[in-house]
Amino acid sequence: MSGNWQHIEIINHGTIVVLRPISDEGRKWLAENVGVPGPGGVYSCEPRMAQDILQAAARDLLSWQ
Repeated sequence: MSGNWQHIEIINHGTIVVLRPISDEGRKWLAENVGVPGPGGVYSCEPRMAQDILQAAARDLLSWQ
């Protein structure tokens, strides 16, 4: 799991996945559905959690870049 969405950049470091919003829509969606971002405005989580978050984002029509 790595790549870019139009709204969320996905950076897979193996044991940690970093989700970085790259649009206002991405920032808003993550803030409403995930919570407060970490330092630098990014979200970090385990890969299995990232998969659930990204599936939910896809259901809300965030599109692939």
